[in-house]
Amino acid sequence: MAKTAQSPHIQLEKSRRHARVITCGSPERAELIAKSLKGAKAIGRNREYHSYLGQRNGQDILVISHGIGCPGAMICFQELAASGAQTIIRVGTGGGLYDGMKVGDLVVATAAVRQEGTTRAMVPGEFPAIADGALTESIFQGLREKKLGVKKGIVVTTDTFYPGLLDNQLKLYSDAGAIAVEMEVSSLFILGTLKDIRTAGVFALDGNPLKWKEGVYDPTGLAMKKALAAAIEVALDTLAKA
Repeated sequence: MAKTAQSPHIQLEKSRRHARVITCGSPERAELIAKSLKGAKAIGRNREYHSYLGQRNGQDILVISHGIGCPGAMICFQELAASGAQTIIRVGTGGGLYDGMKVGDLVVATAAVRQEGTTRAMVPGEFPAIADGALTESIFQGLREKKLGVKKGIVVTTDTFYPGLLDNQLKLYSDAGAIAVEMEVSSLFILGTLKDIRTAGVFALDGNPLKWKEGVYDPTGLAMKKALAAAIEVALDTLAKA
């Protein structure tokens, strides 16, 4: 019997189409998201790319993890595009860059500063990384209805988590009005524009990297668990209506 053709990295069957997709960094979170779907089952597992297929409100939804950083995430997004993706929402964590942020606040990205190397190898540095406006607004309003602390605005996508010798420029971007920093969504937004795919990103804030020395960082506490649960539910409901 001939072996079924698969995408080389995310290892989904090339003959199957997956129009609605929710992505996240960690395989553990992908498994958690899948528990909110009806009849979810694992359909792929290779390296950081763990995928599940289930239903939400009668619609098939694919859940897949993409790991940390733009290079691996872009591989995932490009192979999703080849698998028929029409709408992709990234749910993840990030650091807040605005005064008064609290752990567990939520941010919906309207666009991303491309402080990473992957997309700069694909399109000029001046080309903007922008989310789908209607999809973004739907997520934002869904979170507001839950009476949660939520903002929408520009985020920074960076290649580094811990600071090095060079200035990471987060203070500059904060002063310019960026509200959060994370590590993958600019690649999703660029891919969305190049492939005509609707994209969005929503993030639970686990701290403020500008105030780490003051202890403003808690990635595993109850506030984060509640925020991520809300972000997942709203993202899935938005996908089911897309």
